[in-house]
Amino acid sequence: MSENRAAFAAAAFAHLRAAAGDGSGPGPALRLRLCDIDEDPDQPRTVFDGGDLEALAETIRVHGVVQPVVVRPPVAGRYRLVTGARRLRASRLAGVADILAVIRAAETGAASPSDLVVQIIENQHRAGLANSDLTAAIERLVAQGATNGQIAAVCALKDYQVPAFRQARHFPAALTQRMDNADMRALYELYRQWTKTPEAVVAALPDLNAFLTVSEARRIVGALTNKPTGSPVSTAPVGSLERTMVEPAESTPCAPPLVPAEPGPPPAGHAKAVENKRLIAAFAEETKPVFIVAADDGRTGRLVLDRRAKHAGQALVAYASGLEPVEATRLQIVRVE
Repeated sequence: MSENRAAFAAAAFAHLRAAAGDGSGPGPALRLRLCDIDEDPDQPRTVFDGGDLEALAETIRVHGVVQPVVVRPPVAGRYRLVTGARRLRASRLAGVADILAVIRAAETGAASPSDLVVQIIENQHRAGLANSDLTAAIERLVAQGATNGQIAAVCALKDYQVPAFRQARHFPAALTQRMDNADMRALYELYRQWTKTPEAVVAALPDLNAFLTVSEARRIVGALTNKPTGSPVSTAPVGSLERTMVEPAESTPCAPPLVPAEPGPPPAGHAKAVENKRLIAAFAEETKPVFIVAADDGRTGRLVLDRRAKHAGQALVAYASGLEPVEATRLQIVRVE
């Protein structure tokens, strides 16, 4: 595994803990007036759910802000927000005058992630970014030189999901306008078919207000290509590796049983192609960073990166006894393998 990738991921996780206000920074949490804090105009989140903000505001009215927001040191008396845009906006809705905040100076160095990285991590572990916001954030990460593996780690995505977001800038308007009301995989698969039959794909799209699922996208593609509903649609990520995103086919109890065809000899080169795929998959698995973390109770375990805990601010840790959700502020990285 690349040491640079391990260092990048380790530093990013450390900044997530810092963003959670674990008190490991240069100073204690303070109470700052809301009117003295400006949001970061370059922060990745631009789509805010009004209902979620109202619910959070009601919680703040009763209990206050439990975890501090993070700000940069003041310039001309103004603080620039790093993380906590939802908490800041909900506090304003709640009508409170100040908010708990931690002041953190910018860090430098090759292993120090940018504010963008910290903001993406914090957002994705609290309330995931809208597809449009995540797409824009990934474009910025690409511009900063991030690899697909780093993007997957920062954005809490599986490796095969990253290409869908990277291709989104090529989507036609008919798909782009559905970005925040669809599964990204569904849009990606429709986009691949759109490159072949653009007018037919646009004509087959459901009502704009209907959430577009992967199953519906595959039904549309299947109808246009004469493939049965539920057949896997191949996806071609950016780069040389190909993966297939498969969902269970819809059950068809009335369909006659399929009679398997007589197996024939494998095509020339089949064995080599299978072995190449196995080696590629093994290499991809080996290059994923493995974080060994320790909680404040002394137990150590493996940080689970491909699943989220049910509650904001928590991470899943694989112990010998099984998976457990743990507050991120209680964890620290012991080593990266």
